[in-house]
Amino acid sequence: MASAARVFDVTYLSADPRGRLVEVKGSVSLPKKAPGPGGWRILAWNHSTMGLGDSCTITDSLGKDKRGSRDKWLGQWLRDDYVIAATEYQGIGGPGVHAYLDGPVAGKNTLDMVRAARTVVKKYVGTDTSNAFVSFGGSQGGHASMWSNSLAKSYAPELKNAATIAHSVPTGLSDYFAAIRPGFPNVVVPDYVTYFSYVLAGLKVSRPDIDVDSYLTPLGRTVIKNAQRLCYAESGPATKGLTVGQLVSRPLADGPLLPALRQYTRLPTSGYGAPILLQQGYLDVVAFTPLTGQFVSRLRSNGVNVTYRTYPTQLHGLSTAQTLEAVKWANTRTTWPR
Repeated sequence: MASAARVFDVTYLSADPRGRLVEVKGSVSLPKKAPGPGGWRILAWNHSTMGLGDSCTITDSLGKDKRGSRDKWLGQWLRDDYVIAATEYQGIGGPGVHAYLDGPVAGKNTLDMVRAARTVVKKYVGTDTSNAFVSFGGSQGGHASMWSNSLAKSYAPELKNAATIAHSVPTGLSDYFAAIRPGFPNVVVPDYVTYFSYVLAGLKVSRPDIDVDSYLTPLGRTVIKNAQRLCYAESGPATKGLTVGQLVSRPLADGPLLPALRQYTRLPTSGYGAPILLQQGYLDVVAFTPLTGQFVSRLRSNGVNVTYRTYPTQLHGLSTAQTLEAVKWANTRTTWPR
């Protein structure tokens, strides 16, 4: 983060799937410009899938990479006078196993990170930040950003969620999983086994009442166990040549697993307090465009203020042009305090 004046690594308290307060890691990046009369605004940045293990942290690298490799994604926010509050999420580099795609937990982790950032700025810079923030993330981070919007009014009423930006958001995951059974053929989704293993590993953490192992072959149990420690870059090579059909011993649609998974990975379709920008690569084969479109239709039918933009040549994860578009969209919202 060459665009940052200072970057603080922080440890703060937030929720785990059992509702307990646990230590969560994150970082706070400060702009180089002095704050205006209302204080710096805050960007709650939610990173995408990095893995579940303690070595899979990313926020602690933001202050160490002097080459500014993250600047093309986050630098414009700093140049536009945002403090970047970046959570690592519960369980990554901290106690317990990360509950991957447990939305309420990730949403609370995000909101508590905003609180932590305000405390850091007050203590170490001696100035107040605005209480207003925008949440922004892609893939897993988009899922978390949506949940932070949904929970902001009830969980952090002292904060003002001005806007949410989410791209490549996983929706309708239970529809993917409903078809999985022994012998399920290989699919063209990149790293499908990795995502499958992360979701089931997270479900085991959040719903210990569901006997996930009873749905798995011995190979499947090994893959899910390894998913708790392998980072994303390691998991692909470790599961190369495997199919999800080799990992399951019975259809996932049998018994209680699928209803639990549907509840666990869900995204609310109403009750959002801030306007939303949803960005979708049309060629995304991880978060499918038709499912995102259905989700947007449900949001709109429930009166949610959502702007939906698709990009015909983009895949899972968008280019810097779409990031700059998102910054401009956030800056022009009328929901910021005046």
